[in-house]
Amino acid sequence: MVSKCSPIKNILFLKTHKTGSSTISNIFFRYGDSWNLSFILGDDTMVGWPRRFLLSDVLTRNGNQPNFLCSHTRYNEKPMNYLFPKNTSIYLTILRDPVSQFESVFNYVGFGEVFGLGNDPTKSFTAFLRKGIEFKDITKARSSVLARNPMMFDLGLDYKFYQNATAVKKYIAFLEKEFDLVMIMEYFEESMVLMKRLLCWEFDDILHIKSNERLDKERAELSDNLKENIKRWNKADMLLYQHFNKTFWHKIKMEGKGFYDDLATFRQMKEEMTRTCFNGTTVKQVYAGKYVKTLSLNQNLPAETKVKCERMTRVENTYLAYLRKKQSFKLAGVIHAVLNDKTDISNKVSWDVAQDLRYDPLPV
Repeated sequence: MVSKCSPIKNILFLKTHKTGSSTISNIFFRYGDSWNLSFILGDDTMVGWPRRFLLSDVLTRNGNQPNFLCSHTRYNEKPMNYLFPKNTSIYLTILRDPVSQFESVFNYVGFGEVFGLGNDPTKSFTAFLRKGIEFKDITKARSSVLARNPMMFDLGLDYKFYQNATAVKKYIAFLEKEFDLVMIMEYFEESMVLMKRLLCWEFDDILHIKSNERLDKERAELSDNLKENIKRWNKADMLLYQHFNKTFWHKIKMEGKGFYDDLATFRQMKEEMTRTCFNGTTVKQVYAGKYVKTLSLNQNLPAETKVKCERMTRVENTYLAYLRKKQSFKLAGVIHAVLNDKTDISNKVSWDVAQDLRYDPLPV
């Protein structure tokens, strides 16, 4: 007789930018809310970002182990292992093809304006990739740390190593030991089923709709040379993605036929949920001046079903505000800022000390 596993409720989800991570965070928000579990929360949608995660970034709370970290933060091994011990927690993250991910980051956060290239999605992107930026400009604005290898940045690699092939490969090996599952956005449903099986959750727990989908007018048109230059500019992210794309499919192979049975079941349940809950699409404001596409809630629903469906459509700001209010009565004492990372984000060391992964663009 096969023993039944117990649901995992201590999860560190390292939320990377423009990889479908907001959709996954919404899954965790709903699960934790339903089970009255606790979240690591910051003052806004970020927890210390773009600094590496520090215990001092966390809102004051009681001394119990938190259940979830799923806000934007930057990976930092010691304080994260302290709050989420590896023997009692699951570590997750998600990656996306660097070509589509970098274009999405560039135009979503407005790098064209940050670097004085205008706000036309295609023209500013093309101008940027003619030569990239100098090392000193990586900290020009809070968001500009994402202007090269944004996934590696979120996962904690210091940008001075971006052109050092040895350092990049060693860091990828380190991440493989730290994370129990690295999901892939291009195979989102497969990722959800792998996550469900790892966490011993139910299919209902992973039902979702896409969050923070950009408007079409904000997307750049990518020529073949532009796509190639994205890969050349973000070589560390390319190595990262290629490595974990292989480990992803190896994990699926090891799951056996039962994985594909689960995948078929999940797809059917998701289609039924979408038909029941939603009716067409709409545009919703998520931040000041920032709008995204989402599904329109079907208003002709029984009260309980309507609440369940509505929670899938909540934007991150709204859910975080709700969770801060819900958890406020629990907060007592202060987490002391021990094991803090002292890295200075304005580090003046250039990535040009190594040339292995230097940028050599094609003409555009």
